[in-house]
Parts: sequence; C-alpha cells; structure tokens
Amino acid sequence: MKKHIVLPTNLETSRLGFGCVQLTAHHNRKEALSILEHAFALGIRHFDVARAYGFGRAEEILREFLRQKRHQVTLTTKFGIEPPSGLAGNVRAINALKKVLRRFPGLLRRAKNRGAAMVKAGIFTPEAAIRSLEISLRELGTDYVDIFLLHEGTLADANNAPLVETLLSQVAKGKIRHLGVGSAFRKFQGDADLLPAAYEVLQFNDNAVERSVAKLSHRDRRFLITHSIFYPAGPLRQAVKAHPEIAREHSLRMSIDLAEPTVIDSLLLRFALWSNANGIVLFSSKNPQHIAINVREADSEPYGDVRMHQFVEFVDQILDAMNWTPGVADSHGSGTRSGPS
Repeated sequence: MKKHIVLPTNLETSRLGFGCVQLTAHHNRKEALSILEHAFALGIRHFDVARAYGFGRAEEILREFLRQKRHQVTLTTKFGIEPPSGLAGNVRAINALKKVLRRFPGLLRRAKNRGAAMVKAGIFTPEAAIRSLEISLRELGTDYVDIFLLHEGTLADANNAPLVETLLSQVAKGKIRHLGVGSAFRKFQGDADLLPAAYEVLQFNDNAVERSVAKLSHRDRRFLITHSIFYPAGPLRQAVKAHPEIAREHSLRMSIDLAEPTVIDSLLLRFALWSNANGIVLFSSKNPQHIAINVREADSEPYGDVRMHQFVEFVDQILDAMNWTPGVADSHGSGTRSGPS
C-alpha cells in the first residue's frame, strides 16, 4: 500500500488493517500463514487479533508470521473475553478435533457452538488484564504490543480507576504502546470524552449505514480504528434487485453502475476510508483476490465529499424502500470482501 498514517507515537502503519479472527477458519496452519504473508506482501502493516480469537489459537498462528517482521508491523490485541481453559482450550486438542469433525459439518457446528458458550466475557479486573497481556505476549512471541484494547468493554469497565492505573503501569514498562477500547459503537454513548484520556485508541463499527464516526463527539482527541465496513453489502445488493429504478436514477447521477456488485463493495470501502480519514480501517478475508482488490481500492484516488454524500443518499433511499432496519453491527461484521475483524 502506498498510503500510510501515523499513530500518536509517530509509528507509521498502513491505512488498511487486517483482522485475524478468521485465521483458524482456514483448513490448516499453512493456509492461514499464507494469507497473512499475502496481506503483508501487498503492503498491509497493521494486524488485529484478540486473546479470544480461535480460542487463543489466532495469536499463536500470528506469532509464526511475526518472527521476522515484528518491527515492520503494528499489532493490536485485546483482553476481557477469555477463551476456555483446560482441555477445552488446548490448542493441539482443538486442532485434532477439527480435523476429525470436518467430515461431519453438523457435529463441527455443534462443537463450535458449545465452545463459544464456554467463552467468558467482561473480565476486566486489573489481575485479569495483566494475566491476559502476559499470555498474549508469550503467544505472539513479542515483548510489547502496539495497541492493547478492552474487548467489548463498557464505559463503566473503562473508567475503573484501578484498571487504568494497572494498564498505565504496563505502558510505563514498555509492554504496551497505546491503550484503547474496542467495543460496539453504542457502548461509547456518542462521546469520546466519557472515557479516560489514557485510552488513546477507540475501535468500533462504522459503515455507510451506521455512520458512527460522524456521530462521535470529541473524536479528534482519539486515534480511530473502524471495522464492519462491508456490513450493508448484502442488504444493498438485495435492495438493488428489488428496486432497480432507484439504482438506475442514482447510477446516472453518480456516473457509476450501482447494479454491479463489485461497485457496491468498492463504494463501501471508499466510504470507510473517507469516514475515518486519519485512522485505520479494518477488514478480514480468507480470499487472496479480495485482499488484493481492497488494497488496490485503498490506493486509488479517493472520492470527494460530493461522491460520498451521493452514495449515502442512495443507501438511505434504497434501504428505506426495502423497509430494511439495520441491526446493531457488532465487532464481527461481515460482507463480500470482508469477514470478522
């Protein structure tokens, strides 16, 4: 990627970040590492993971990728959602079980559902933060993380004074470069100043439907990372088929064919980059071609305010014609060229 942005401590990284939640959805470790290498070769330099992803296995896969690249990339991990412990969280046992159950999709789905039910969320005590950080550092094979986030933390969680003090002590030791909160946007209650200044980074869902960045007061005081950018892709494609006359009207206005599915994806990505102009936009994909397309789009000449406002008007009108009411996009939004992040 040609375009880079700078974190608060003058760390340079890429405008697009790669979400690692799908690493364990690949058929094998080799495939997962290959997709990471592909993203890196295309210029992506920010990678987002969490202690909970893949029951802890995503960090361990990322470690192998990072061995010769740690100082060339920026890295986010998160705490507060803990994977199962004991046998249920044993990496080797999980990998072996997955290999067996792949031949039985129904059983594999049931096993995943049972595993998800064993995950513990909302663990934000100072002791849990230190424990999670130390495990993450070990699993990632590094002595520091660039960004350490509360994973789906609330304002009450983030404003816990003993937790803030504990986290800042780890910043002072050099184990964390930046603190932040990664949660569904609704949890920020529309105002970045409701969080302590120690949290320099806010990570949340933003796209052409929700338009969260524009709704956040005092956002200029934080570094923003956004995700769930392709969340409206499916509903938009359905709406275009159901109301081609609206798509034609706006296509003429914008001089672009909105009935073409790849055009919708392109505009959603470009909106995300326009909306969060000074931050990182996350996406995730298991498809090398989709990663390459996203990087190419991000490197293209950006659309201006007029084109983006026209796109937003189209989105509002055609989804309103469908009577489509968006749900709350969580931190694992998905779409054609993006999976969970």
